[in-house]
Amino acid sequence: MTLFRNLLLWLLFALSGALLAQALIQDPGFVLVRYLGTEIETTLAGGLLMLCLALGALWGLWKLATLPFRLWRSRRERAARARLADGLDALHRGEHAKAESLLDVAAQDPQFAVVARVAAARAAHARGDLAAAVAHLQALPERHAASRALALADLALTDGRLDDARDALASLDAQNAPPRVATLRAMLDGTPDDMPDNDAPPAEPSPLAGDR
Repeated sequence: MTLFRNLLLWLLFALSGALLAQALIQDPGFVLVRYLGTEIETTLAGGLLMLCLALGALWGLWKLATLPFRLWRSRRERAARARLADGLDALHRGEHAKAESLLDVAAQDPQFAVVARVAAARAAHARGDLAAAVAHLQALPERHAASRALALADLALTDGRLDDARDALASLDAQNAPPRVATLRAMLDGTPDDMPDNDAPPAEPSPLAGDR
């Protein structure tokens, strides 16, 4: 479909150029350019050609002037992408402190902010720093509220904090929320609030148990 559309556009351009050329052959026109005492006389076709050359020169100068900024932006994106990859690899290997540090730096690039912040929060949580994990997620902009809420709910579920997981998801609109929000809410609604804590020590046996 894209090839057909491009071909159609080129055919329209060619047809327009042919009609314009036919009109200029019948009446080439006259263009007079006067600037600082200098006069340039040419036909309409020559004037259009001069205009195109001037615009092309300006475009080339603009590209040349912005080249250092584009190179700097490209280098920064490559560095952020490399830190993100290294941070995710470190998280996979269990090097949580290193992963958190790399991912925190990678999150400074807006296009990697969500992935890097969520992964950094998981790394901080894995090393036992819940406050740092929450801080990473709270640093996400408001337009990523759904991703932040899901990550907070995941951390709360990992710790067995069901009420905190419900609170994290409560602020999201059910109609505009991603599908996983509905899945987590359904799971939480079907989970009793008195679910035993996995981190709690086992209950001691009753002293009467041995007499039976």
